[in-house]
This record gives sequence, C-alpha cells and structure tokens, in this order.
Amino acid sequence: MHYGKLRETNHVIPGQTIIEARRHIILPCLGTDGDVYPFLGLGRILRARGNRVTLASHEHFSDQAKSSDLEFLRLVSNDDTARLQHNRDFWHPIKGPIVIARWGAPFVRWHYKVLSDLAKPNTLLVASPGVISARVVNETHGTPLVSILLQPWMLPSSSAPPAMMGFVTLPRWAPQPMGAAYWRLADVIFGWLVGREFEQLRTSLSLKPVPRVYRWWLSPKRVIGLFPSWYGAPQPDWPSQLKLTGFPVNDIRTPGELPHDLLNFCRAGKPPIAFTFGTGMMHASTLFRNATHACTLLDSAGIFLTKFRSHLPQALPSSIRHVEFAPFQQLFPLCSVVVHHGGIGTVAKALAAGTPQLILPFAFDQLDNAIRVKQLGAGEWLPAKKRSPKDIAAALRRLVSPESQARARSVAARFESRSGLENAADEIEQIAAV
Repeated sequence: MHYGKLRETNHVIPGQTIIEARRHIILPCLGTDGDVYPFLGLGRILRARGNRVTLASHEHFSDQAKSSDLEFLRLVSNDDTARLQHNRDFWHPIKGPIVIARWGAPFVRWHYKVLSDLAKPNTLLVASPGVISARVVNETHGTPLVSILLQPWMLPSSSAPPAMMGFVTLPRWAPQPMGAAYWRLADVIFGWLVGREFEQLRTSLSLKPVPRVYRWWLSPKRVIGLFPSWYGAPQPDWPSQLKLTGFPVNDIRTPGELPHDLLNFCRAGKPPIAFTFGTGMMHASTLFRNATHACTLLDSAGIFLTKFRSHLPQALPSSIRHVEFAPFQQLFPLCSVVVHHGGIGTVAKALAAGTPQLILPFAFDQLDNAIRVKQLGAGEWLPAKKRSPKDIAAALRRLVSPESQARARSVAARFESRSGLENAADEIEQIAAV
C-alpha cells in the first residue's frame, strides 16, 4: 500500500480553478473503465448544470476527470491498481471476489479519512456501494448519500436471485427461510473477507457493528439503478428507495466518427465480429487465439479490442484488425456480433446498437448479465469448458443469422431517447435540493 503518497495528494487537479457552484457533488467509485465511465459521464452532466463535481477513483482516471472539468481525488494509486489487475485470480469465478475484497479492505480507513475531510455543508456523496466508507461518512457526518448500482446483480433478492459464478445460486423456488439464510451467509462471508478492517473503523468511531452489510451499505435515502426495468424487473424485496433510470450508454465522450482506417475496414465486406474481454483483463491470450481460429473457420473479419498487444498472436491474418480503443457506441452498429466477457457497460452498448452478443463470462456479475441477454433474445453465452474455436464458431453462426439479428434490433428499440445519466442527474439534484 502507498499511504504516504496518498496523503500527499490534493483532491484538486493542479492548475485547475475551482468555480463557485451551487453544491459540491463527490463521486467515489472503483473498478475498470466500465465501472468508472458512468460516473465520469454523470459528473459531466452535473458539472454542466452548475455543480462543483469531484471524481474520486483510481489515479489513472485523473486525466479524464480534468478533460471533463471535474476535480479529482485519488483513492487508489496506479501501483495498487496494477497489483490487482496482474493477479491472475482476479477473474477467477471463486477466487476473484476473495482477491478483490482482500485487496480493497486495507483502503477502508484511508477512504473514510479522505472522504470525511470533504464532507462539508452543501456536499453530496454519489457512490458505488463498493466504496463502503462513503456509507460510513453518511452515517457519521450526516452527509447525504446516493448509491449507484450499475446492474441488478448487486441487489440481494430471494424473489429474483442473481446468478452467482462459482457459488450456488439461490433457486427461485426457495422458501423464504431458505432465502433469508442464503443472504445471511453472504453477510457472514463479507465479514470474513473485510470485516476486520471495517469493524476496526466502526469501533474507532464508536459505531455499532453492522450485522447485515448487504442491506446496510446502500443509501437509506436514494439508490439509483443505471439500468431499465425491462433488463432488471423490480422485485418486491428490492429496496423501496431504489429508482431505475436506464442504461448510461452515453457515459464517455466520443469523436464524430471512427478513424478512417477502422471505418473502411468495417465497410470493406461483411460486417466484422468484435472481440473485447474487458479493459482490466490482462490474461486473455487463449481467448484471442481461439477467436482467431474461429474467424478463420467462419471466413469472417474480426476486430480485437485490447490495450495489451502481447495477448494476441504475433502474426494476425489480414482479416483481423487490432485496436487498442474504439468507442463502442460507434463501432458496435457496424459489427455483426460482439463477443465479450459480460461486463454491464459492454452489454448495454451492444443492446443499444442492436448487435447480437456472445458472452464468455469469467466472474462477478458477468454470468447474471449473460443470462439476462439470452432471455431477452439478444445473444448467447458459453461456459468455460465450451470455448474452443469450434464452439465459438458454432455460436457465432447462429448469431449472424437474420433471425438473431432481428431479435437484437427489436431489443434496441426499447431504449428511450433520453439518457439514463440525464435521468440519474435529475434524481441526484432532487436529493441535493432537500
């Protein structure tokens, strides 16, 4: 851990002028690009409405914050982020949640300190539940808190249990006592993973223990779900303070059009297949190798999106293009299928584009998202043991069919014209005005 460096960090980007605003909204969030970009997009909207906004996140998002006229608070250094992403078990269905919980636990006390230092009058916290210290600041300082959920998987429910990778999923037919015991066990597991640091913080603040963390960690005032009801239907045991606002499909700024060489590649023949396995995935070489063979079997063009060229075969065929980054909103409509890991950001953008999806889930919410996409008729998913080139090619043959393409376009028609981030900003400003 790099506490010494973190203590020297000022939350204002050097050289940036603070403009007087109606209120100060702080956006604490952690994760990969798909987890943080919605907060960046939300911050831009709130800033444009005259609020002072601070993004609190990983160090490498500081430039994006500055370009969006946001202030920035570093919650995690680049070194600590790299330490997590280089851990091969990070994406393991069972070990992954353990790795990330134990990685994040030592930050709990530090995050409480830096967030409580900013908890002044006219301040509002808009946080991911994963930054659990924000909920403690809400408790100790009375600072209003809005919790942001990117996917329904984050909601403990017995009526519509989220699918768990590597763990037993609660059956939908489970009686109420069985559901209560299941979620009580989840709280016990949380206590085993991060309980010592969390309870030490609470003890130092003379606060009582929290027996049911997965109920407590959400704001008692307002929870915003950045997904529509047709993706995650509201359940009777979801929090009453939850409001669904729609997907944040416009979370990042995009140029007017794709680079000319990429645009020409997409239009040269049959629409290519896009492959992307997450911005934080540093162990995808086997998947990209299988994807290369699958494209050969299909005689299809492919686009490999990854920051890490070392993951790819040294010599790619001319029918496959490697791209470090491309805006999904503009790329996916030009593709026949999107093959990806099941992250909610990629899911949402492929749904909005009307492009079928083949999901290869690794861990966390990805299986739950994959099941929802299939239920919508917008794609398929493959388990870990069925991801050979032949398996991938067979699934892609089904997804390029006219029937699959039409089903995906019908789902895209469900999107509303107004952005989910605009709706979320409305909710946040209503809370701030109270």
